[in-house]
Amino acid sequence: MLTDRERELLQLIVRLTEERGFPPTIREIGEAAGIRSTNGVRYFLERLEAKGYVHRSQGLSRGIELTHEPARPTLAHAGPPGPQPVHVPLLGRVAAGLPVLSEENVEDTLLLDPSMAGHGSVFALRVRGDSMKDAGILDRDVVVVRQQREARSGDIVVALVDGEATVKTYRAKRSGIVLEPANAAFQPIEIAERQELRLLGRVVAVLRKVE
Repeated sequence: MLTDRERELLQLIVRLTEERGFPPTIREIGEAAGIRSTNGVRYFLERLEAKGYVHRSQGLSRGIELTHEPARPTLAHAGPPGPQPVHVPLLGRVAAGLPVLSEENVEDTLLLDPSMAGHGSVFALRVRGDSMKDAGILDRDVVVVRQQREARSGDIVVALVDGEATVKTYRAKRSGIVLEPANAAFQPIEIAERQELRLLGRVVAVLRKVE
């Protein structure tokens, strides 16, 4: 059973999530509920999680997932529930030496349709520059990436080259690995023996904001 205050906080989380399309942060919950201390909000979230109403993903600023909402009136003609959105962490910058989904890398959380996010562990990354414009990936687009350490020749991948993240087409040639741009103004990156290459994943979707 929920206390009145717990039910109030849970209904607030439901409302903010529905209005914005993504879960609120702890600070946003505190501001909306009039709770000054973030520890006070965490206390109620721990109670709600213990009672099975929410699940929290550690290290994500918007990692609150509703698992059981307060009872609502049912609609006589309501259809079956649709697929639940997938929480996809948006990385502000991939830092060398840190796990990909480390808290230091995560800037925000996106809620995407499962058909777009696909299966497996995924993350999103904002593109900087237009080296892949001829492949339909423009500056400031967001690419959705499925984490994997291997790629087939021709896959568009996100890779770390000497600690710097880049989005390129992966090519395996006799001479070695080449990361190709999709813009004639840029040169391919030929991976030398002493360079460190780490594949972070394959691009499975591109998101673009329409101004």
